[in-house]
Amino acid sequence: MRSRLGQDTQENPGRRRVVDYTPESGNALVIALLVLMLLTSAGVTYIAVTKSEKQISGNQLASSTAFYTAEAGISEGLTRMSFPKDSVNYIGPANPAPGWGCYVVLQNGNSSLDPNRGNLATDGLDNNGNGLVDEPGEQYPEVLSKQATGSALTYPYVRVEYKLQGGQLVRFGDPDNDPRTPPVENLSTGAPVLRVTASGRQGNARKVIEAEAVKFPLISINSAIWTGGSLSMNGNAFLVDGTDHYATAPYDTVPGASPATGVLTEGATSDVSMTAIQQDNVTGTGGDGSVNQSTFSYDFNALWSSLSSIADYSRTGNVTITSSSPNIGTLDNPKVMAVDGNLTIQGTWQGTGILMVNGSLTMGGGATFTGVVICTGDVRLAGGGPADVARIVGSVIFQTTLIDASSDGGSSRVFYSSEAIQAVTGVKGYSLSWWREL
Repeated sequence: MRSRLGQDTQENPGRRRVVDYTPESGNALVIALLVLMLLTSAGVTYIAVTKSEKQISGNQLASSTAFYTAEAGISEGLTRMSFPKDSVNYIGPANPAPGWGCYVVLQNGNSSLDPNRGNLATDGLDNNGNGLVDEPGEQYPEVLSKQATGSALTYPYVRVEYKLQGGQLVRFGDPDNDPRTPPVENLSTGAPVLRVTASGRQGNARKVIEAEAVKFPLISINSAIWTGGSLSMNGNAFLVDGTDHYATAPYDTVPGASPATGVLTEGATSDVSMTAIQQDNVTGTGGDGSVNQSTFSYDFNALWSSLSSIADYSRTGNVTITSSSPNIGTLDNPKVMAVDGNLTIQGTWQGTGILMVNGSLTMGGGATFTGVVICTGDVRLAGGGPADVARIVGSVIFQTTLIDASSDGGSSRVFYSSEAIQAVTGVKGYSLSWWREL
């Protein structure tokens, strides 16, 4: 059936043609516009989300970098406090004292960024070592960081100080002199506890970390001699003295110091053979004849493993040291020497630190060792006369399980010295005990 419009067009060719649009044509246009709007909106949203995620990622990176920078500051502070005789890097005092502290800074004046710096002027301590307490503007001195300017791990400042309790230095050690108990914080024994605060920055991000660090003592000692087997005393010229002595000649006794036991034996006290006339040659806790049974034992395998791994000098096989051998270590700069074999020391050789012998030790002549001697085998100490003395100042610990023939005789001297022991058993650096982010 033909429409009226179609008829008019055919019958009147000169008339204008009219196109017949259906209603669906308008709907398609609206749909196309809606789809375009949705795609545009999705694109804008995607760009916004991408930009936001990139910004978040950037903020996280800056925050992490600031945190790692502060960690690097903590590490520099601990490293530069660990070894006093490192004249290039050490920043601590010659003698630990309450109130001491120091700023490690990237640039002079950076300590002003520490919000707690002002408290130093009212803490009742001499913080800058000039003999004055709480003078106006008092603060810890500054030293320049070893970190290169412009490095990715530059930190504005690191605050290093000794921990205090009631105005006294807090130390970390073994105040009860019992190897069975772990080292603890105390006010009398061990190296001072450090408190280190470091600030790290990256862009607008800032992180501050506070940490405490301690020096773990390598070994706990409370006698002039500790023996794991029999020990014979020869003659009447030797001396084993558990009275506390200074670590340097003339090795005077420390006034008011508590004595240690002369000889501790893992077995029965009868394992240490003494005649009546030799009683006054072994003194310490309880007076003359100071020999007691030990309540603890040492793990010599663990000691060898620990000390041989950090030794400054290592020797293998049977070794002989004479007067012509170079001295090793000083009280200010003790060394660890490990000998995997038997060791013989003769003449006027001197050593300071820790001597670990995985075998037997024979020491005579005028040799002197200051510190701690540890031996897995037998120890024989001797000397020919007043000018020919084998001397150990600190302590001797030996297992005496090889041929069980340890002896102390001649004019040998074994002096207990807490000063020597404390100086040499802290040869390891500082280790973190805890930390937190402020």
